[in-house]
Amino acid sequence: MDGNRRYAKNAGLPLKEGHRAGAESLAKVLNCCFKLGVKDVTVYAFSIENFNRPQNEIDTIFSLLKSRLAYIANEDTDFRNYDVAIKIVGNRSLVPSDVLADLEKIEELTASHGSHNLFIAFPYTSRDDIVHSMSEIVQKVKRNELSVDSIDTRTLEENFYYCGEAEKVDILVRTSGHTRLSDYMLWQCHQDSVIEFSSTLWPNFKFYHTWWTIFKWSYYKTLILEDAETMQLKKISDEEINKRYKEPIKSLSHPPFATVTKVA
Repeated sequence: MDGNRRYAKNAGLPLKEGHRAGAESLAKVLNCCFKLGVKDVTVYAFSIENFNRPQNEIDTIFSLLKSRLAYIANEDTDFRNYDVAIKIVGNRSLVPSDVLADLEKIEELTASHGSHNLFIAFPYTSRDDIVHSMSEIVQKVKRNELSVDSIDTRTLEENFYYCGEAEKVDILVRTSGHTRLSDYMLWQCHQDSVIEFSSTLWPNFKFYHTWWTIFKWSYYKTLILEDAETMQLKKISDEEINKRYKEPIKSLSHPPFATVTKVA
């Protein structure tokens, strides 16, 4: 969700209004995603690196995040109908106790939901997530809860802040024109992930942009599936050729040997 500050600057608005516009876009994008059948959505609400920003801006972001999530959990009829569970994924030790208490109340309020999941990466970086997972694994080994020989990629995923959920990303959208991932879900992006770099600032990223992004991904996946089916058919055809032609040839007696005397 990048571009709030530039949006405010371009519109001649206070910085707070840029973040407020970004919060409003979040609700619209989520509504579009859930209407189109997306089950899990993760938003990069606050990077650990954002703690380097001025304190008043940090306070504004925290306040807007709490109010927007509280509205989604308590008052938004559409989101209640979607049965959305809100989950905080990030380094909670860095969050002020009063803010964390409010966010955990929202988690508890929606914990029984499960048709859709909204993961809030807050505060988060992929490097911190990986370090956290490794630390958890080390502690479990020390407590004899886990053997070293049993550790694999699944073990690492189960100890992320996501706790084994949202393991792979289908689409990662980066707004505002930057072509970098900013330390976001680096592990979860895999060989089948589609990364969409959009020049649109986050507050301007609306229903149409979301729909178009998902439509392109759907078209891409359709081509991949069709290609896979074609390859499977080709494989079957090759097997049939072997059965019909190549194997019978092997059973024939060898032709008379001849000496090659000239090569043109």
